[in-house]
Amino acid sequence: MLFLSGMAVLGLLFGSFANVLVYRIPRGESIVWPGSRCPRCGHALAWLDNIPLLSWLLLGSRCRYCREPVAFRYPLLELLMAVSWTYLAWLTGPQWLLAEALVLFFLLWVLSFIDLETGLLPDALTYPGMILGLMFAVLTGHAADSLLGLCAGYGIFWLVGRVFLMLTGKEGMGHGDYKLLAMLGAFMGWQALPFIIFASSFVGAIVGSLVLLLARRGVRTEIPFGPYLALAGMVWFLWHEPVLRWYLDLMAPVQ
Repeated sequence: MLFLSGMAVLGLLFGSFANVLVYRIPRGESIVWPGSRCPRCGHALAWLDNIPLLSWLLLGSRCRYCREPVAFRYPLLELLMAVSWTYLAWLTGPQWLLAEALVLFFLLWVLSFIDLETGLLPDALTYPGMILGLMFAVLTGHAADSLLGLCAGYGIFWLVGRVFLMLTGKEGMGHGDYKLLAMLGAFMGWQALPFIIFASSFVGAIVGSLVLLLARRGVRTEIPFGPYLALAGMVWFLWHEPVLRWYLDLMAPVQ
């Protein structure tokens, strides 16, 4: 219990840091200096204003200094990081796999929120993510699967993008999506790619259709695909064995 409680607190703290990355990386700002400040008025925040979750609640979701609203993304990301990290710790226990899982989920949450807010999947996160995925694979003895997953992940989407460009004259998806899938392949191996591609495309098509229908803005509306890739990657990492069993049972011939 102490281990899980500590992981929850650590998740909240890293969730707070994740919010810094989500705001600053797309803007090309340093993630180290200056210290935390209100994005509306620019006032430096005291440590009392920076307590994950609690400060947002106690201040009524507003900046202490300018009283402008603080986006719901801040407590949401902190909570998601804390819950996911605690669940990963409970699922795996203290081992190398936990370290890999924490890094992967941290990157996926940050990339998802950046993509939702800006439509970008920054190289500053996907490239280091690929390297980290390969490093963990070397430590766990899955280097070949990881390297193949990285290459195949990028290559599959690159090929699909080229075909789409030839047929329509437009890019079907951003190059950031290629790199995110390559990162997922590096962390989880080539075996994860079919499920990630299918699940993200299926869910993305359903949600995208609903968004387009409700917005009534036509097919030109751009919908970030990164969060669907990230979600599918999380599902595979957590539950790939039940997913495989379900698929094999589904495909088994009826006796």
